[in-house]
Amino acid sequence: MLYFIISAVCGIGGGIVSSHTFKEYTLGNLGNVVTGFLGGVATHTIIVLVMGGTAWTFAIVGGFLGGFLVRIAFSIIRQRISSDS
Repeated sequence: MLYFIISAVCGIGGGIVSSHTFKEYTLGNLGNVVTGFLGGVATHTIIVLVMGGTAWTFAIVGGFLGGFLVRIAFSIIRQRISSDS
């Protein structure tokens, strides 16, 4: 459970950092936090299923990268949908 929480928090951090890195793809503060959280949780689940366990480095790095990537993906999808309208 501790690794899950670490992954979720690091995912939120990844979502926030990605909003500063890619400013044109921002989802707003709440959107960045939610998508970062979802990315961190999803990455944690994948790591547990694939690796068969958890570790501090997997929880921190995986959560951060998952939050970062999922936040960027949601932003790009949102931009594509709004530009087609």
